[in-house]
Amino acid sequence: MGEVMLKSQELEKVIRMFNDKSMVAKNARVSVELPDKSLWDVTELFLAANKIIGCRETHRIVIRISKEIASPGSIEYKM
Repeated sequence: MGEVMLKSQELEKVIRMFNDKSMVAKNARVSVELPDKSLWDVTELFLAANKIIGCRETHRIVIRISKEIASPGSIEYKM
């Protein structure tokens, strides 16, 4: 299928682009949309070392999520 994994540098570029252009983005809630279209809140981000010896990715950024406490409703449009 050739799915592309998001790298930390690319994530930083996108967040910086949002934050540099908008005060609204700086204060926006961070959610993850699952394939079933349900939204989950991001509760934690951390850097973790991989335990697999010889793996080309020695570290990964882990994003922990939890079920939304207060639903923001459906997404109106992407900005």
